[in-house]
Amino acid sequence: MMSDKCAPALDVSVEEQDSFGSLGEDSVQTLLSLALADPERAKERFPAYRLTRLVTARFDMDDTEATIFADLAGPLATVCLLHGIAPFNDHLRDAIERFGLTSLFCDNGPGRHHHAIHPTDYDYHADAVDAWGMESWRADYRAMTAAQQMLAASIIWLYRGGKDNRWLRRVSCTWHAADAIDEMRRRDVLADWGRLISLYPGW
Repeated sequence: MMSDKCAPALDVSVEEQDSFGSLGEDSVQTLLSLALADPERAKERFPAYRLTRLVTARFDMDDTEATIFADLAGPLATVCLLHGIAPFNDHLRDAIERFGLTSLFCDNGPGRHHHAIHPTDYDYHADAVDAWGMESWRADYRAMTAAQQMLAASIIWLYRGGKDNRWLRRVSCTWHAADAIDEMRRRDVLADWGRLISLYPGW
């Protein structure tokens, strides 16, 4: 479905941040705005706000509210998004390929579109962890850059519908949301990450 409106870009000055106070301490928009303008200040105001919490906040948003994630794309922020299964599926597949995550995700599960995509190295028929395969998965994950890990972990959280201790056990995944936003922006991953979260239709 088409979102009702395109939200304005989140690139605001540090002086403007106090105007977001009325949105509440848990406001995703407040966190995103502060993180883009001044990551250290964002960490001071939200000292325990992890990337996990930011990603899973999407589950409580409708498509229009979720455009605040798409706004991270900068110049693309004024483009209204078509939501639904196909746009998310296309962007997910593209992101996995372009950012080198193909060793972490495969496309042989039941269902169509993105429902066929799932993390590798798990025995889905037996619903059991493949110990050797899982170690291989985690080794591949650990060898990736922090920005790649952040994108991969976000996909896992979307896939699992929340926190995960199956694939993401004993690997880096507890980044502060502001640090993650700053790192993904520096590595040119942030726009694609934001679009992915915004387009998420459920798994």
